[in-house]
Amino acid sequence: MYLNLLTTIVVFALQTAINFFLTPYILKVLGDEAYGFLALANSLVNYGFILALVINSVASRFIACEYHKGNFIKASKFYSSVLMANFGFSLIIAFISIIFLIEIQSIINISNALLSDVRMTMAIYFVNFSIGLFNAIFSVHAFIKNQMYLISIRNAISTAIYAVFVLGLFWLFDAMIYYTAVAALISSIFVFFSALFLNRKFGLNLKFTPKYFRIKFIKVLVRSGLFNSLNMLSQVLLSGVSLLLVNIFISAISMGILALSRSVTMIIESFVITTAVAWNPRFIKLHSDNKPLRDEVILALKSISFIALPPIAVFMVLADEFYRLWLPFKSLSQIEYIYELVLISLLPSIVFASSRPLISINLITDKLKRPALVTLFMAICVFCIQIIGLIFFEFGLKEIAISISVGIVLKITLFDIANAGANLGLKLGSFYPIYFKNLMVFALIVAIIYPVSNMINIANWFDFLLYFGFILIFGYLIAFVMILSSKERASLISKIRGRF
Repeated sequence: MYLNLLTTIVVFALQTAINFFLTPYILKVLGDEAYGFLALANSLVNYGFILALVINSVASRFIACEYHKGNFIKASKFYSSVLMANFGFSLIIAFISIIFLIEIQSIINISNALLSDVRMTMAIYFVNFSIGLFNAIFSVHAFIKNQMYLISIRNAISTAIYAVFVLGLFWLFDAMIYYTAVAALISSIFVFFSALFLNRKFGLNLKFTPKYFRIKFIKVLVRSGLFNSLNMLSQVLLSGVSLLLVNIFISAISMGILALSRSVTMIIESFVITTAVAWNPRFIKLHSDNKPLRDEVILALKSISFIALPPIAVFMVLADEFYRLWLPFKSLSQIEYIYELVLISLLPSIVFASSRPLISINLITDKLKRPALVTLFMAICVFCIQIIGLIFFEFGLKEIAISISVGIVLKITLFDIANAGANLGLKLGSFYPIYFKNLMVFALIVAIIYPVSNMINIANWFDFLLYFGFILIFGYLIAFVMILSSKERASLISKIRGRF
């Protein structure tokens, strides 16, 4: 598990570094409006994932559980049924996307100058979505073997391929939005064929054949995964629909600014998710063996908070300097406005990093109904507030961002923490002490490093990285002492010494 976690962090750092250089380059070449359409295209593709998640979101769990129990034929039937269903999903999405692309100008605000470019971009992203469906289920082999580090390495290579093609296309030809979609498609094709290679390498007793397709297995997955789709619908309402509302009620340029302000916070949340899911194979193995999960969940909570909270805290206090250096073509007033939006968007990231393994328990225990309905209710409330605010109260980007952040923070604090205890048969308040302790440690780190940040002068990237690194080490020392117990600290030190 720790190898999976380590490689996940290293690979994610590499992916982030690549995106770090690509995002301002693409933004400078294309502009705010075109960049906004890139974010919107990804959000629209997520609508397709709502349908696909009905079975794909829980497929790995069911396949792995049956495989670990020695039911190889049943695991293969689940596997084959999902692959056949994904083929059907691809046909449905192809039909819907054709209609959407034909009527695109009547659905969203888009200038004639960008029409063909945006249409091509979204068409390629829809194709990429179909390939991604199969890439996701093919990863179940590594999941079963608990060798997700190989998937992380593969993803790093695909990200490098994406970066090379983006830079190459923009360098060789006149700038177009769809270059990023072409690069994404090529990287997905690499992932597809590398997944086939890895699956042969694992040599699992897991087979695909159309004759194994069983509608009853699809029904089992649908009953469980339906609620994950509702969760995805909620995420789309919170993110994708918000971009669409800003496009319709404010402007396409404002949509681009909102998307830009979310870019780093989305990376942070992806990092938290990526590190947290490294525990899922372990959780599923323990749950399949009917062993208690409480101690492992607490260890995961502490580990994720220890890993993620210090860099979030340091980024929060240095974010204005980061955006000043990252987007030098923006004015100081624009940087200040983006910085304020980023601070608002960081609030969910903080509570997310303090609680994410608890959300995984919904999937592990196959108790997805309650969280799905609560999340959907929250998302609908936020959506209604945004609609009313935009129509009657002249909501701006800050109000849109605040409504999203408040909704997510309240949902996690009031529901997700208690629900994890209920799913494990524990008291509803079982995980609140460690959750609030994590938040207090974050507040302590910020309170200590903020005065330090005001005493430094950052003139270039070398200064930024130097000060960020020093302050981050200090933040980790605080987290090391405050989050981990003495026994856990001794264990971690012993593991580090054992490696060297």
